[in-house]
Amino acid sequence: MRSLDFDYVIVGGGSAGCVLAARMAAEGGGTVGLLERGRKDSSRWVHIPATFFKALQSQDSDVVISEPDDSLGGLRFPVPQGKVLGGGSSVNGMLYMRGQARDYDDWAEDHGCRGWSYRDVLPVFRKQERNRQFDNEYHGRDGKLVVDGPSAPHPVSERIIEAAVSAGVPRTDDFNGARQEGTGWYQVTATDGQRQSSAHCFLKPELWRESLSVLTDHAAMRVRIENRRAVAVEAKDDGGRDVLIRAAREVVLTAGSFHSPKLLMLSGIGPRDVLDRHGIEIVHEADEVGRNYQDHVGTPVTCRLSGTQGLHGADRGVSAIMHAMDYFVFRRGLLTSNLLEAGACVDTSGEGRPDVQFNFAPFAPGAPGKPPLEFHALQVHPMTMRPKSRGRIGLASTDPFAAPKFEASALSHPHDMDTLRRGVRLARKILQQPELKEITGEEVWPGPDVSSAVGSNRLDDAIRKQARTIYHPAGTCRMGPTEGAVVDLELRVNGIEGLRVADCSVMPTLVSGNTNAPTMMIADRAASSILNDHGIQD
Repeated sequence: MRSLDFDYVIVGGGSAGCVLAARMAAEGGGTVGLLERGRKDSSRWVHIPATFFKALQSQDSDVVISEPDDSLGGLRFPVPQGKVLGGGSSVNGMLYMRGQARDYDDWAEDHGCRGWSYRDVLPVFRKQERNRQFDNEYHGRDGKLVVDGPSAPHPVSERIIEAAVSAGVPRTDDFNGARQEGTGWYQVTATDGQRQSSAHCFLKPELWRESLSVLTDHAAMRVRIENRRAVAVEAKDDGGRDVLIRAAREVVLTAGSFHSPKLLMLSGIGPRDVLDRHGIEIVHEADEVGRNYQDHVGTPVTCRLSGTQGLHGADRGVSAIMHAMDYFVFRRGLLTSNLLEAGACVDTSGEGRPDVQFNFAPFAPGAPGKPPLEFHALQVHPMTMRPKSRGRIGLASTDPFAAPKFEASALSHPHDMDTLRRGVRLARKILQQPELKEITGEEVWPGPDVSSAVGSNRLDDAIRKQARTIYHPAGTCRMGPTEGAVVDLELRVNGIEGLRVADCSVMPTLVSGNTNAPTMMIADRAASSILNDHGIQD
């Protein structure tokens, strides 16, 4: 067996892993090995903003599919995940949204995660950010992560924003500022025609360092634990050969909400029922590993466009040639756009904080893993912001290459179904405003024969059939102040020395918005904790 030795071994080269590896290489005073099961981020579909949906359908993404879900009428719930350097930040829709201040205050106050309040995390967001629009108490200008406004705002998206205002939603120019509520243009992690992934912004500037080794096409099998201390990672390289990657100081899992708990369980850290079922020797019984799964769930209200052009067919024929010329010659036009440029965050429950996020699109994205719909259309896509449904990740087998057993329970809590009902009603109200009436045709979904009136069972059935992930799985290695949590407040795995988890799986509850920015913040906080624990940083 080939062996490699590092001071720090980081498993997962996604949004979190790239941030963590970059900081540890620059500041950690030791060698860093970053393992990524996917390939380098060399595909053009990764770097051209408008082609993210092609990246999601390429080898740079794979899909974890749930068991039949009773809350969805027995349907399965597929969740694509990045499988490439940069992870989700290399294949996502590039929306930059941190969530609400109260989300982090709830972590601190309701879940005992002291030191993780909004006041604690805001400086990290500001430090990471190089915002090309704002320079104020909420934003930074000197960080590595470039954040910008939409490069090619689409007129249909502008009409949807105006229609939302007519429907009673206030306009906002900053979803990450003093308040989240409102409708407007998103901030995005793309600028000048280039996706700003964690690999591009954080990792690549540090690749010159001899202390940093990036091992793509290396799949972690398990963490080797001796005397209750993580000492190495057992992996296979791109040729299927065994590699032992030793860690003199720490192993950090940044493999995401599916693979971080799976690796813990394969290493003997997890619930007794799961480990016993698969004959895995228990190193540390940890009942919460794999539990607390949560995701934002959406259900897109879709209308045909008439009398105007959306984006259907823009990637074909003469249109594709013209867009390619605009992009490759002038770095302008449609291909510089992330396409999902606008949206809204709305308090539909009257509880005082937005509970439904709406993505606006001048086309109709298909369900996960599916291409866009084959006609000109627009979508007003409501999604839950603080879901109460909880699922579970387990093991389907002891084969490290097998997908985990995934019980989504996507709409198992009645609160989430009720939230989507309200979201559909408001989406329909927006589509009925004068700004959109003249350019929209028939409603494709839910469809004119489905009432959204209170008490409509047909609407519930339609929501279950159409419900889909918003690509934000979280919570399966939750942090907390007690030994019952998977990790402590410094993200150290309880019961095991030299092992941490530092990705969105540690969230006790999902933030009210997209997870890429919070995941990078978590990784930065983990780096500071590691440096502090090793006496490198005060």
